[in-house]
Amino acid sequence: MNYNHLHYFHVIAQEGTLSRASKRLHVSQPTLSGQLKLLEDYLETKLFDRTGGALRLNANGRRALEITQEMFRLGERLEEMFPGHRPPAKVRLEIGIATTVGRSFAVTRFVELFKSRRVMTRVRQGDHEFLFHELLGNGLDLLITDSLPERRNDRGTECRKLTSPEFVAVAASDFAGKLEDPTVGGLHHQPFIHYTSHSSYRFEIDQHFRDQRIEPRIVAEADDVYVIRDAVAAGIGAGIIPRAILDESPQRDGIRILGSMARKFDIFALYNCQDPSEEIIAALDILADPATKDPVA
Repeated sequence: MNYNHLHYFHVIAQEGTLSRASKRLHVSQPTLSGQLKLLEDYLETKLFDRTGGALRLNANGRRALEITQEMFRLGERLEEMFPGHRPPAKVRLEIGIATTVGRSFAVTRFVELFKSRRVMTRVRQGDHEFLFHELLGNGLDLLITDSLPERRNDRGTECRKLTSPEFVAVAASDFAGKLEDPTVGGLHHQPFIHYTSHSSYRFEIDQHFRDQRIEPRIVAEADDVYVIRDAVAAGIGAGIIPRAILDESPQRDGIRILGSMARKFDIFALYNCQDPSEEIIAALDILADPATKDPVA
C-alpha cells in the first residue's frame, strides 16, 4: 500500500466513476482500475460494489473513505502552509470528430477552447461508429458528427446542432465553360467527384439530384472536402464542398461556383446527458453557432 493507492481510491470515491476520476487525475481508466484492485487485494476486502459499470462504496469503502478524508485534509493544510509555485491541475476535455466532418468544421472554433488555462482540450479524429462507442463508454466527452445515431436518447445521449455550413456546387473554370448550362442542373451526365456512402452529405446530395432529376457521372469518391476541392481545381469533375473551404483555397480564382445547395448539411455534437460537466456545457456554447444553442429533439 502506498500514498498513490489511497489517493486514487479517494478520488474514485469522490467522483463516483472511473471515467470522471480518470479525467481529474489525468490517469487512464485501466491504470486506475488496476491500482484500485491492488489496494483491495492488499486490504483483502472489496471497497466498492460494482453494478452495471457503476461503482458504489460499500460499508468497508465508507470506513476507508473516513480515513482518507482526514488524510487528505491534512495534506491540503500542508500545501496551504507551503504553497510554492505549483500550477493548478487542469480538467481534461476529450473531443472526437468524425472523419466525414473533420475538414468541414471550422478549426478556429477550437481556438477558444485551447486558450483555457483550466481545461486541457484533446481533439482526435476517427470513424463515427468507433467514436460513438467511445462516447458511450465515457472515453469521450463530446462527439462532433454529421450523423445522428438511431435511438440515441435510449442510450443516454443528448444532441445539439452546432452549425449548418453552406455547401456549393463547384467546377474548374475551364470545365464550367464547356457546360451547356453552367449551373447545378448542367451536371447531368457530367463527371462528378462524390462523397462516399459513409457520409451523410452523400444522402443529402443524392436526394437533391433526384429532386432535380440530375444524374451525374461519378468518377471518384472521397470524404475529405480538401481532396474534392483539389480534384475539382484539377478539372477532373464537378463537386460539392463547403463555401468556407472554397474561400480559403489558393485555386479560388480557377474555380467557379455553379450554385448553392438548398438542402441542409448539419453538424451536431453528441454528449452523455446524465450530469454533463460545466466544461462540456461551456464547450458546447463555444463550438455552436449563436443561433443553434438549443438541444435537438
